[in-house]
Amino acid sequence: MRRVFITVFLWFWLTLLGAGLLLVSSAGHGVRFGTLLHLTIHDFLLYLVAGAIFCYFISSYLTKPLFKLGEAAASIAEGRLDTRVDPSLKTRKDEIAGLARNFDFMAERIEALVTGQRRLLGDVSHELRSPLSRLTVALGLAKQGPPEEAAESLERIGLEARRLDILIGQLLALTRIDSGVDRGSPVEFDLTNLVQEVANDGDFEARARNCRVEIRQADACTVSGFEELLRSAVENIVRNAIRHTAAGTAVEISLRVSDSRACLQVRDHGTGVPQGMLTEIFLPFRRVANGNSAGAGLGLAIAERAVNVHRGKIRAMNAPDGGLIVEIELQTHAAN
Repeated sequence: MRRVFITVFLWFWLTLLGAGLLLVSSAGHGVRFGTLLHLTIHDFLLYLVAGAIFCYFISSYLTKPLFKLGEAAASIAEGRLDTRVDPSLKTRKDEIAGLARNFDFMAERIEALVTGQRRLLGDVSHELRSPLSRLTVALGLAKQGPPEEAAESLERIGLEARRLDILIGQLLALTRIDSGVDRGSPVEFDLTNLVQEVANDGDFEARARNCRVEIRQADACTVSGFEELLRSAVENIVRNAIRHTAAGTAVEISLRVSDSRACLQVRDHGTGVPQGMLTEIFLPFRRVANGNSAGAGLGLAIAERAVNVHRGKIRAMNAPDGGLIVEIELQTHAAN
């Protein structure tokens, strides 16, 4: 505060001195210099005290909120991520109130990101531990068990190795999306054609599960963005639907365009998701306890991040007659 006080005080007296010089320069136009000099000396102490008090209050008004912001920033730097600025700063009627609100928003985002990273690290550690433990057990059985059981143990080792490969691949995909590595520049592409290609590939995979993938509606539209990134989002949603739909049913895909917005819906005919988990299924490693947890729990998380990159929206809802609907909303190219 001392530096601010000195700065304000100097500016105050420089302004006062400038005004005095202007008056002195006008002495030849009816103003006597002696009178001005007498007035200046007579009132110098009064002006000095009044100016000092004025400058103190001004500097205090400016520096106190900055000190509070600095203390909050130092607290966050020390690891207390739940720190927020003094609520009184946000009730001010100046630019500092806006700065305080932006600071709190930044602090909330930092806390959410760091907490999410810590949770993800813990989840990754847990998810890797299980297949690695099974690999260790299978390897021990292959070494110490009878020769006729070695083939079964080797098959288990191969299965766990494939699961690890899939898990690590999805983790790398999630990391690349967050970091923006190898994303390139956005381009215009045909979303309808992309959906049809994903549906054809999904239908081929669905036959092994005695189900199918059908396109109910596919309006023509183009979007601007990253084609392969959005393809991975749609593929993960469709594969998730194939895994959960009942045998003999169809995964239904529809793409509708209205008011420069494209709405893509993928619906399965499975058991759906508990109402309280409709938002949580887009978090990494979140699975629904319905007896079908073959995936790593990263597919919908990857889809959610990819949609966010395209400034779109994604949500899940239960169908009235059973099953889950995952909906993506994107801005079409004509509206960009």
